[in-house]
Amino acid sequence: MDAILDMLQGRTLWRGLLFLHFVMAVGLLAAITLQAASALVPVRQAVGNFVSGIRSPSPGRYVPYVVLLYIPTFVLGAWIYVKYRTYVRIPMEQIGYWKTLGSFEFKEHVVSMGMAMLPAYWYFWRNPLSEKHSGVRRWLTLFLAFTVWYAFLVGHVANDFRGVGS
Repeated sequence: MDAILDMLQGRTLWRGLLFLHFVMAVGLLAAITLQAASALVPVRQAVGNFVSGIRSPSPGRYVPYVVLLYIPTFVLGAWIYVKYRTYVRIPMEQIGYWKTLGSFEFKEHVVSMGMAMLPAYWYFWRNPLSEKHSGVRRWLTLFLAFTVWYAFLVGHVANDFRGVGS
């Protein structure tokens, strides 16, 4: 039992949490990207049964997945952030990686704005969809897509500098 507790308190725990955060982020990235693509590209008039059968699903179908993945990914990222502040950020400052640090600082703000926009995102994508709010839905989806892509790329760069578990 002591060996298991030792593993869960050291590098293995943080690497596992970082991997879980990564898996949830990839799922979120897929959901918001598919929704943004289907929200931006209008569905063409179906030519036949085959074409209508393979057309993309409604962009509103992705909303619960985006919300249910964004929140735990945000919370887990906030928990991992404590380790980042002590083991990754300090060496970056000492070496002078100011652009990487600045982009990560901007990531914190963008992801927090995305979290604050989730209630509006949920509200405007609720059924039945109103045609007068289609522009708001499109812009909210694009902002969340930008948020998730930016956070994913910047987080990956920061982790490549010196992984959280090292």
